[in-house]
Amino acid sequence: MALTDDDVEAVARLARIAITPGERVKLRADLSAVLDYVRTLDELGVEGEEPLSHVNDRFAPPREDVARPAACLDRAVVLAQAPDADATHFLVPPVVDTRG
Repeated sequence: MALTDDDVEAVARLARIAITPGERVKLRADLSAVLDYVRTLDELGVEGEEPLSHVNDRFAPPREDVARPAACLDRAVVLAQAPDADATHFLVPPVVDTRG
């Protein structure tokens, strides 16, 4: 399906993106290719086919919900590698000025 520059500009406006004239040419070709592919899919005979909720018909049961010990690193080892830390926390520069 051949799109016009106005079509491409309308899509860009809806997507809230600014495009250059060079991008418009490429985008017009790309969008036309997508629409041509959708048209091809539209021509497939799917009457009588059951809709799918998933492309894979195998069912994977959820894994058992079992509490396990956390796979944590040793706090002292991790804090020792930090640029700045106290006994229990990483220390970082303030990022919000709360002085008013």
